[in-house]
Amino acid sequence: MLMNRLIFALVVSVQVGRAGAAVQPASTPQSHDAEVTHSQNPTTNGADDESWPRGFVRTTLKFSDGAKMNYYLRKGTGPALVLIPGTWGGIWRFSTLIESLPQAIEVAVVELRWQSDHRPPSLEMSMEQISDDVLQAIRAMKLEQFVVAGHSIGGMIAVEIAGRDVPGLVGAIPMEGWTHHTVVRTAFDGTVVARLTEKEEAQRQANRARGRRHLTPEELDAIGTIWRRWDGYECLMRTSVPVLEIWGDRGGPRPGRDRLRIPDRTNIDLGWIPDASHLVLLEDPAEVSRLILEFLRRLN
Repeated sequence: MLMNRLIFALVVSVQVGRAGAAVQPASTPQSHDAEVTHSQNPTTNGADDESWPRGFVRTTLKFSDGAKMNYYLRKGTGPALVLIPGTWGGIWRFSTLIESLPQAIEVAVVELRWQSDHRPPSLEMSMEQISDDVLQAIRAMKLEQFVVAGHSIGGMIAVEIAGRDVPGLVGAIPMEGWTHHTVVRTAFDGTVVARLTEKEEAQRQANRARGRRHLTPEELDAIGTIWRRWDGYECLMRTSVPVLEIWGDRGGPRPGRDRLRIPDRTNIDLGWIPDASHLVLLEDPAEVSRLILEFLRRLN
């Protein structure tokens, strides 16, 4: 079913880290009309699609419905940490987090079908569909074992995937991935973002503009409502893998699992970022990194 819908071609763009130094790839077996070239440590020219962390190779998936999406992979030791950005994000939203992770860890970032200047071919999108997209990228990377992690809608996708029977999946780390759109009200009295410094607020606005600028009002509206039609509670009820839920406590009393709509199960732990709000990656990436590394150590 998924494979029938997602016939794709792989396209990887690559240049090396010095301007003018191009690399020609070794011969690669072609399938699904795939075209492959390679690059490492690309120089940054200011365009979104040319600015990603050192050591990562980018691949663009082209789907049969016309959609395109990028994934980025830095080889290392496993299990691989697969990161999924929030709604108006891209790989650049994980830059600070990636810098704080040991170079030896295998890390992948899977962008969504409207990110990095791509545009969705249809306004009809669902959490299940975009989770299928992410799994297609994971299959393309041939990861033997992986932990799926994400922020905001990326965290919701991590929950959706955790609720499925996925070969190689060994853990999930949703970061402020609400299991239902009502959680912000029941758990945090409607507070999404709070207590940002002037610098953090300026960065938040810049990030938001960067992630939205290529999209039409109709596309923005369709993308912004995907998560409102989804409920991840049953995914958490049936998952058998370890889950670390990372939350910002908004500088106040920490809500219980019932208000967060998180089942009280032994394989699901909560990790709190003191004084942070929804933007934990912006507000305290070092603490997010610490919690992730602790979780990965427990898996090993």
